[in-house]
Amino acid sequence: FHNTMSGFTAQEVAAAISAFVFPDKVDDEAQEVPVPHRVQVLYDRMLKHHHHVDALHRKHGVDIDPEEFARSCSAGLMGITYRWACGEPLAQIMLHTWLQEGTIVRAIVRAEELLRKLQDVAKLLGNDDMRKVFKEAAELIHRD
Repeated sequence: FHNTMSGFTAQEVAAAISAFVFPDKVDDEAQEVPVPHRVQVLYDRMLKHHHHVDALHRKHGVDIDPEEFARSCSAGLMGITYRWACGEPLAQIMLHTWLQEGTIVRAIVRAEELLRKLQDVAKLLGNDDMRKVFKEAAELIHRD
């Protein structure tokens, strides 16, 4: 993980990871819920790695649509996910967004699934600290 997420809280990690599950059909500029500075710092770090992977794709002739790859990391849901991970009720979050409830819930479920997969990866890599952060982040955004 290149220590990209080291030192960040589970709430911050959950918010940043949500950048990879934001629905394609939603405008990237949908981020009307502001994010804390530390979440933005983490997102910027992740975006740097995302650009590096894009450059590697181009360098090695990997057939991928550059616009589609760029859209696969979007900040549009991070503020909502952060508030959700901090325990704010969905009804309260809905007052500050134009996104539909179902869109938010589906994206949060996808973020939880991704966090659980990252937890497995961290375990395989022997990074117990990150495994614990991913586990806590997944638990924070899980709601019955």
